[in-house]
Amino acid sequence: MHENLIKDIEKIIEDIVPYYGCYLVGAVFFPARKDSGAILRVYIDNDSGVDISALSEISKELSMILDVKDIIKFKYTLEVSSPGINRILLKFNDYKKFIGKRVKITLKSKIEGRINLIGKITEATGEEENQGITIFDEIEEKPRTIGFGDIKKGNLLVV
Repeated sequence: MHENLIKDIEKIIEDIVPYYGCYLVGAVFFPARKDSGAILRVYIDNDSGVDISALSEISKELSMILDVKDIIKFKYTLEVSSPGINRILLKFNDYKKFIGKRVKITLKSKIEGRINLIGKITEATGEEENQGITIFDEIEEKPRTIGFGDIKKGNLLVV
């Protein structure tokens, strides 16, 4: 929906976070409650775990830059956080990075009557327009390949 805006915001964030020893996981707009605009949730991480003071400083700096640049033309609330234990998977490279890990994937539309898949990522291949994720589906006990563009949401499953 706001893909180009998210890309512009991510470029700004990617310029900020290295100074705090962190990297950008991704940014997402979520609908908020009635009459309160949207929520811009920014996920930041560090290989050894992100520090809450770094999140706070990044939030302050990002808020100031977004206000000055004025690229978001609607009401929103900024939230900066770590991706958490059940880390959200936003980008194709996230799936590549976590090959061998257990995930829950929610699809944009049903495939063979299913909207949710759970299993280990076994492969993430393809180029720009033809990226695919293969998981070993725990329910059907077989590999299942889905297009990256067919994924609505993905999360690592720790348990």
